[in-house]
Amino acid sequence: MMYCTKKVSAVFVLEQDNKFLFLKRTDGFKGWYLLPGGHVDEGERVIEAAIRELNEELGIVVQANDLQFVMVKPDEKYINFFFRVLKWQGTPKNMEPEKHADMAWLDLAHSKIYPDVITELTTIMSGQYYLEK
Repeated sequence: MMYCTKKVSAVFVLEQDNKFLFLKRTDGFKGWYLLPGGHVDEGERVIEAAIRELNEELGIVVQANDLQFVMVKPDEKYINFFFRVLKWQGTPKNMEPEKHADMAWLDLAHSKIYPDVITELTTIMSGQYYLEK
């Protein structure tokens, strides 16, 4: 049996007024809006990484009970854990302008949301907890 090592990430769903918070990437996804998220560091628990990444990327403070696990999605390189952010302290802002050209609250009809993200959010909204590419 062959085993492979994958990285782990935490991905965040923030919703407000029927819109979702997106970051416009400047890397390989240049020009596309994606959900905020980040890597889990070695030795770090996923929930700890989620709390840290939300502060680093968006400048908001959350507690563990402010996060609701909603889905896991493995792909070729990552195991992605999705969390709905139920409440937060502070106002979300783009804390990493070198990685993100923009931050915006968008509805799912926006043409520059990366297509996989539409599938992810649709899966989450339907109540499914697992999505495999």
